[in-house]
Amino acid sequence: MPRPATLDHVVIRATDLETGAAYAAEELGVTMAAGGAHAAMGTHNLLSGLGGPYLEVIAIDPSADAPDRARWFALDETPETADPHLTAWMLRVDDPVPSPETGPALGLARGDLSWRVTVRDDGRMPFDGVGPALIAWDGAAPSLPTGAARLISVIAIHPDPTALGAFLDDLDLAAPVSVQAGESPRLLAAFETPLGPRILTSDGRGIDVITERQAAMDLFHRTWRYLDRGDRVAEHDEAMIASAEASLWHWRRVGAATQWAIGEWQCSRVHAVLGDGERALAHAQRCLGIAEADRVDDFVPASAHEALSRAYAVLGDMEAAREERNLSYRLAVELDDEERDVIEHDLGTIPIPLG
Repeated sequence: MPRPATLDHVVIRATDLETGAAYAAEELGVTMAAGGAHAAMGTHNLLSGLGGPYLEVIAIDPSADAPDRARWFALDETPETADPHLTAWMLRVDDPVPSPETGPALGLARGDLSWRVTVRDDGRMPFDGVGPALIAWDGAAPSLPTGAARLISVIAIHPDPTALGAFLDDLDLAAPVSVQAGESPRLLAAFETPLGPRILTSDGRGIDVITERQAAMDLFHRTWRYLDRGDRVAEHDEAMIASAEASLWHWRRVGAATQWAIGEWQCSRVHAVLGDGERALAHAQRCLGIAEADRVDDFVPASAHEALSRAYAVLGDMEAAREERNLSYRLAVELDDEERDVIEHDLGTIPIPLG
């Protein structure tokens, strides 16, 4: 079975590397490191780690011969948005199978690195610029130290989100990605940086509240898709954590206390399922703290105590798990039938021995 597709890197195009490096420093607070040249494309790049995926700044190499084909990332075309700007995202796969959208897979090399990557004949990215290219590394991928910024999520907006979503599903996408409908194709990438939260876009227009709220909801549901899978592998587990944390990150920007608390609750559930009781407990405690401080609906405190019970059970503290379970049951009694059923079902899945 091929491994799920994961985020490899995101790309900023620039008129030259110096301008691109200055943009990355100003927008994301990162220092770009030397990359290298791509003779087959007549380009060169700079790189920075993002805590798993990495950031690439790419530009035409003025010292290189022009290639006998269109350069990738549509670098031969004058963009509608002034450079530098976010221009692409790349998914790491076992085998970059060509398709009408992605174009053929080319074998390329830079120094000691070699890889296969899909590049359309016209040099453009799939799905009108917002779909990913596919890359498979021959041997180890570039090893980059974690930089000052961290990639949170990718948001792809397209007039036909169903087609793009189906394309990603076929790749078994394991990444915090939101696919949304919109009149015009747009690509966005969210980052946590030393400068605070930042969102880069392909069109320079920033992000609106409706788009970001939809991203938070999409990532919440994506997390549940991973939770519900019976065939998860390590890549799904990592994407499950990243998607839950990304949903919470976006809710903290555009949501209210209820969304913050539920985001913490989902993060707690994810870590409990993965056997990390300490992190599950920390998120559950934050969930309860938000619920108590902001006096949210009783469903949320009941869920918080359920999450605490589950976390203590993972940690092996069954006395605390039973106490929290009982507190959750008491709160659930006051809820309507539908909400009470949800809480009682969740409590019934906590592995607390009789006694």
